[in-house]
This record gives sequence, structure tokens and C-alpha cells, in this order.
Amino acid sequence: MWPLHHYTSANHVAYGWQNWSDHTRDLIFKTGPAAARIAKIIAVSPGFLIPVLPLVGCSFFVYWAARIREANRESSQACYYIVISSASAGLLLSVVMVRTDILHFIYLVPVWYVVLGWVLAAPTESRALLRFRPALVVYVAIAFGMLGFAVLLATTGAQCAIHTRRGEITTPEPDTVVPYLQMCTKIGDEFLIYPYLPLYNYLTATRSPSRYDYFQPGMNTQEQAEELIRSLESKRINAALVEPSFAEKFANSWPETPLASVVEDPVMDYLVRNFRVCKLLHSPEEWRFAYVVRKDARCPEKN
Repeated sequence: MWPLHHYTSANHVAYGWQNWSDHTRDLIFKTGPAAARIAKIIAVSPGFLIPVLPLVGCSFFVYWAARIREANRESSQACYYIVISSASAGLLLSVVMVRTDILHFIYLVPVWYVVLGWVLAAPTESRALLRFRPALVVYVAIAFGMLGFAVLLATTGAQCAIHTRRGEITTPEPDTVVPYLQMCTKIGDEFLIYPYLPLYNYLTATRSPSRYDYFQPGMNTQEQAEELIRSLESKRINAALVEPSFAEKFANSWPETPLASVVEDPVMDYLVRNFRVCKLLHSPEEWRFAYVVRKDARCPEKN
């Protein structure tokens, strides 16, 4: 039962958390002419609407369950709504138990789009709602269309080709991490990427020297930190990839992480004491990394 408490406590965020940094909020709401800011607000507004859809699905479940009980008989329409809305409620519970940020809602949004269709097509006797419905349909078409178009542009705009050991990928900006790691490692090597981005292990066909895909302060215990350090010592791991600025991400992505876990990080302390920086690297998102080697080891040289 330990992960249910420890992992989720670090991942606890407000319902519908957007994971925006201060820079992102300024870029959306304060940068550019008024027309551009309005367009950006419309484009990101589905992020506020999508977390509401599961709650609407739960209300449909309660409504149709009560209708069946009052009528004391089953109907195909009521059964349809109950089956879909109960599945929606179960998926909502899975998100609430782990992390209620917008990304986890987006993962399951195809099911909740069905609920949006119910809302748009629901019969109503209110003339005001009937007049308002066309405007709602237009908003949904524009806002969700802009959201999808933004994702499409991000994909088609990725022009920087990177040759990895898993195949070729394209990114919007250059990546200096993958080429450097592939120069310094061989397929199957044990290589530590600390604290968080095992994707680089996958792309370079390397693997973590510990039994954890990644080790993140606040989500692991002191005993696990000591186990990781013992693994680095016993296997004599001579190099690692470290993200020195990772602490800057906690406030936006993991705001409930205990500060003591960030301030007193035994793994990072071990790396600082025993390793030195050879090369500064960056990802397409401009995340900064440092390739470090043991103080008694030499920095790799280009072939």
C-alpha cells in the first residue's frame, strides 16, 4: 500500500491542474496584442472544460439510475447512459487516485468526449438554452479545432532530425543530448540519467544501473536512495547525465513534493562529491543537462 500514499502525495495537485510555469502564463495571457491573447485563451480553454466532463458524466449516471428505479423497469436508452457514465466515473476515480492534472484527463478524453456529445445533443425545453446551443456548438468547434491544430503544427513543424539507436526522430529544436550520449556509450551499457528522463535511456539503448527506471526525490525512500548509491559504487559507474535545474520544475509539476526531499537529496549529494562536469547539453525544450564523470576519470573525446 506504500505507493498509494507516497507516490500520490508527491503527485497531488489541484483538480484540473494545468502544469503551467509563470513564463507560460505570461506568454498566454499577457504577451502580444489583444486579438492574439484572445485567440490563445480560446485555444487553451478546452483544458478547463475537459476536467468538467467527467463530473457531468457522473451526474448523468445518477440521473438515469434514478429514472430506472422510479420507472421500475429497464430501457435500452437508460442502460446505454448508465454503462457509459459508470465507465466514465471509474476512469475519473483512477485519475483522482493518482494525479488530477490536465494531462491525465487528456489521456482519457476520448471517453469523455462522448459526454460532451450528450450535452450538445441533450433535449431541453428552455428557449434560452435552445438559443444558446448554436453558440456552444460553434465554440466547441473553434476551441477544440484550435487545440488540435496547435498539436498538428507542433508535429509538422518538427524539422530537426535526430538519429537514435531506436530510429530517427524529429524535434522542433536541436537536441545535443542524444548524439553525445551515443558517442560516449555502447548499446546495453548501464548509464544513470538523474533524476528524471528515462526516455534518453530508451533512445540511446542504454539502461539504468539500478532497478528503478528513474529515481525522483519525494517519490522514493531514503533506503532506495542508499540502494541506488550502492549500485553506482558496486558497478563502478563512471559517468552520468544530471539535470542540475530539475529543482525548478517541482513548483509547477510536483508542488506537493516535501521540501526536505529536494534540499536533502543523497543521490545528488553523492554525484556532486564524486563527479565533475565534462559537457553541458540541452534538450529540444531547452532543458539543461550536465554530462559528468568521476573525478578520477577522463572526459570522453570525440571520435
